[in-house]
Amino acid sequence: MTGVFFLFLFHLSLGLLATLPFVPDRAGVKYFKFCTASAAFLTTAGLGLAARRFGWAGGAAAPGGLRYPLLLAGAGAFLLWTVLYNRAWHFDWRRARAPLLSLALATGVACVLIAAPERGAWLVCATDLTSALLLGAAAAAMILGHWYLVVLDLPILALRRLTLLLVVGLLLRSLVLAIALYGPLRAGYDDARLVAEGLWSADGVFVWMRLLFGIVGPFSLIWFIWKTVEIRSTQSATGILYVQLFLVLSGELLAKYLRVAAGLPL
Repeated sequence: MTGVFFLFLFHLSLGLLATLPFVPDRAGVKYFKFCTASAAFLTTAGLGLAARRFGWAGGAAAPGGLRYPLLLAGAGAFLLWTVLYNRAWHFDWRRARAPLLSLALATGVACVLIAAPERGAWLVCATDLTSALLLGAAAAAMILGHWYLVVLDLPILALRRLTLLLVVGLLLRSLVLAIALYGPLRAGYDDARLVAEGLWSADGVFVWMRLLFGIVGPFSLIWFIWKTVEIRSTQSATGILYVQLFLVLSGELLAKYLRVAAGLPL
């Protein structure tokens, strides 16, 4: 389970940083500091879990396999750039913000590539990147909804952008998931079919839970979120985004479990 939580925490951290360019500076310094501090905390927790379980040398069972030390170094560099980006907001280093954020995102994407296994690497990378985008969009939209209680003149365009990013994240995640299920690898398809036919398959049950919690559930709430944003009811939108975030977190955590335990990149 250590590999599951390491991937989950790291992808959530990367996704949070990826949403920051879509939020205007009028959200305030505290918003950017909060998001980057959360990303740094999550990454530190993931690194701590990995180091405690696999040490610094790792092994075949560690995330990234034999490339685990390189993955650990990359995640450490990602953490460093994230902390420096946080400090750039605190000390008003305006010129350093964009380069530091770019370095953090580039390092995070490099870690995703390093962590991908050789078999089906392109699909795993696509799965991880869309997972990070969806996790980040869901978390950032929920956090930003609260900021309308703090920054009263924050334009509704900011929340509308993150809502659109959430829709894009869901669509891309669904596309990659469909390719994994119905493409050449047919990852989890046979297991899910067994459950649909009334037969038992432990992996198939988790595949269906992953689909219902992580895809169907979030899609069912998008219309309500969009309408509440359109009428500028930010408190109502934030309440729905809480449920949305819970569903996305549950779905992506199940996806990480299926990837690590069953080798299914869903």
